[in-house]
Amino acid sequence: MKAILTKKNLLEGIRTASHAISGRTALPILGHVLLSSEETTIRVSATDHQIGVSTVIPAQVLAPGELTLPASVAAEIVGAFPEADVILESDDTNNQVRLRCPPAEFNLVGLPPGDFPDLPEVTDDVWFEMDAKQLRAGLKRTVFACSTDELRTILLGVLFNFQGDTLKLVATDTHRLAVDTRMVPAGEGQASAVVPQRAVSELLKIMPDEGTVRVHISERQVMFRQPEATLVAALIEGQFPNYERVIPADFDKRWVMPTELLTGAVRRASIVARQDMQRVVFRSRGEKVAVSARAGAIGQAYEEVEAVREGDDLEIAFNCGYLMDVLNVVETDGVAFEMSQSLSPAVLRPVGQPDYLCVVMPMQVQETGLSDY
Repeated sequence: MKAILTKKNLLEGIRTASHAISGRTALPILGHVLLSSEETTIRVSATDHQIGVSTVIPAQVLAPGELTLPASVAAEIVGAFPEADVILESDDTNNQVRLRCPPAEFNLVGLPPGDFPDLPEVTDDVWFEMDAKQLRAGLKRTVFACSTDELRTILLGVLFNFQGDTLKLVATDTHRLAVDTRMVPAGEGQASAVVPQRAVSELLKIMPDEGTVRVHISERQVMFRQPEATLVAALIEGQFPNYERVIPADFDKRWVMPTELLTGAVRRASIVARQDMQRVVFRSRGEKVAVSARAGAIGQAYEEVEAVREGDDLEIAFNCGYLMDVLNVVETDGVAFEMSQSLSPAVLRPVGQPDYLCVVMPMQVQETGLSDY
């Protein structure tokens, strides 16, 4: 193969495809990117058998063919080239690849393109198409709640529950549960599939806000397709738990607080809370909610946030990290806490956005003596 590309396009292509490469692979070919020529473009692909990414970049193809490049080394070399065209040429007899961007020239050792694994094909039986910005927002509001416990495999990803014109994105680690609901303008079929957290995270890195994304779901794979890039991932097998049972059906206490002020208070309290299992305590006081934390070796933090309250006073503690994960994705001016008792799950909702909620399990208050504030 021989082609001429701009430095910018080649570098972006290698970097985009490299999101599929895992640092733990034992197979050398899985540390390479595959470059395949088309008429006026080159497709750059990478995979680790669990995730596959491919993207198409413009090129002047002088001789068709395929080649592989060691991804990390190639990205570093191309990134160091001057801003000019790059001539890419392979020797099919020994898999060597020459990269030229005068005055620089590199000869890299590639691997046989035939050894590169094919990215799986995903059928069109179940598919939907939606605004990329909408899908990105829904994934950002849920992916943080995925479990990291390898013993509970089914919780290591985000549930895509697609039913006709509705997509529900769900994630939980048993300590918190995030549920985001989106309307889907076009689609066919229905499916309930768990997409690995890593695949979602890499998708968020390569998926632009503009345009639409088409999602195909088969029995074992999912494909996210945009003009700029395509990501394919193996689904997590198993039955996702009945998350709807975890969502409290009613409550008798409700606090509505300014999102920005609350976020700042929790962030400051977390400096002390780090020494006490991330525990931050909330206590309603008239028309305000006190946010506090205490650690014997450091001291204490205390401040009050204005609140619109319903119901009796309540003292309740949460993991500040869990709260910050939610508050960081709330885009409304206010956030509502819906609660019943100090040891019962609380529901956090952005004010005016009924399409999203996060259930957070509370922590014990008494263990730190915070009730003495």
